[in-house]
Amino acid sequence: MYDPGTLYVDPILSDFSVGFQDQTLYGYEFAPETPVRTQSGSYRVFDRSAWMIYPSRREPGTVANEIRGAKWSQDTFSTHEHSLQVPIWDEERQQYTSLGGLANAVFGGDLTIDPETDATALAIRSIELEHELIVANAIRNTANYPGANTTTLSGTSQWNDYTNGTASVSNPVANIQTAITAIWNATRRYPNLMAIPTMGVQYIANHPRVVDRFKTFNLLQPDAFQLLTGFDGRIIYVDSVYNSAQNIDATISVADFWGKDVWIGLSDPTPGQKTQTFMKTFSQIYPNGGTRPVDRWREEGRKSDLVRASRKWDIKIVASGAGYLIKNAFAASAF
Repeated sequence: MYDPGTLYVDPILSDFSVGFQDQTLYGYEFAPETPVRTQSGSYRVFDRSAWMIYPSRREPGTVANEIRGAKWSQDTFSTHEHSLQVPIWDEERQQYTSLGGLANAVFGGDLTIDPETDATALAIRSIELEHELIVANAIRNTANYPGANTTTLSGTSQWNDYTNGTASVSNPVANIQTAITAIWNATRRYPNLMAIPTMGVQYIANHPRVVDRFKTFNLLQPDAFQLLTGFDGRIIYVDSVYNSAQNIDATISVADFWGKDVWIGLSDPTPGQKTQTFMKTFSQIYPNGGTRPVDRWREEGRKSDLVRASRKWDIKIVASGAGYLIKNAFAASAF
């Protein structure tokens, strides 16, 4: 009498789904967080007057030469709030159970879905992705560096070009050593962090110039690359991406935060005095004492619970000479 196909609703498996795992984000590696009590404020920026040598010879019976104290300028920060909220409807909670019809005991019973946990993770993750984008855009902008602290590679100078083998124009080791020298000249400190796109590592490892120089090193040494380039710091391989469509209903468009660039610089997570660090995330502390509050409340009129994640930050380059950008280290077609 009735078509079974119009009466049967396919159940949803409770032990299998298709999706994407959370990825590693790197923004706070480059812009460490410094908690601040006020929405805006200033911090001191010292010059190199403390490195000056003043005439100090004193003859008997004369007054010692008097010198000025340390000299500094000021820079400011101003935090702004970033906040997202997600509703959890009573109706969707019901639908996730066998009473709602989407689950079936034969297929494992109630769906293994936790709306509150998923809503919280969604709001937090979106804000953290925005932080990643702001940091990446600032790092990859050559205008944010002194002239000596950036280079743009093209054609045969890019690291994936092996033309002429060990005599190739492209030279990753020389580029990195130039970066180290520039940072040392600007800060009198050696860089402690390097970021390389994950997919670019294969080109460095197989580059004829690198392979040739590795002949004097044991390839199994964990610090071989540091010894080869003179870089004595931590290397992170960046691979984070985001959906640039900015609309859940639009066609997915996956974009890479870090592109084909390589960054070398100083990153100091401590909020101490007279530090040299390329970037900072100034995060205002909320009344609860934290910088990442999550609020939950009930709106009975909507028959919904809501979860909200918030942050107040200002992401700033505080010492532009403490970083070096190798723009387009790899060709657009490399990966």
